[in-house]
Amino acid sequence: MRIVDVKQFFSLAGGTRQYTWATISADEALKIAEPRLRCPECKGAIGLFRRSEDGATPNRGEHKARNRGCSLGDRFDGVHRMAVNPIEPNEESVLAQS
Repeated sequence: MRIVDVKQFFSLAGGTRQYTWATISADEALKIAEPRLRCPECKGAIGLFRRSEDGATPNRGEHKARNRGCSLGDRFDGVHRMAVNPIEPNEESVLAQS
C-alpha cells in the first residue's frame, strides 16, 4: 500500500493542532522516527518497508497480519472487513496537508 495512517500532531484547518490519525504517503511516513501506524482502510497494524535497490518495489506499507477483507492488501477477496484486531477503529483519519 502506498498510503498509511500515522498518529501524531497535525495542524488542522483553522490553525489548531491535534493528535490524530492522518493519511499520508508511505514515503512521508518513512521520514518519521518511530511512527504509530495503521492501515487507512481496515485499521489493522502495518509495517513500513523501503523500496528495493533495483526499484522493482516502491516504499510501501504492508499488513502485519494478512486481511483478506482489505482492498489495500495483496489478498483481497472482494468483501470489505475490518482487521481482526483493529487499531482505534472508531477514530477517523484526516488527510494531512503537505
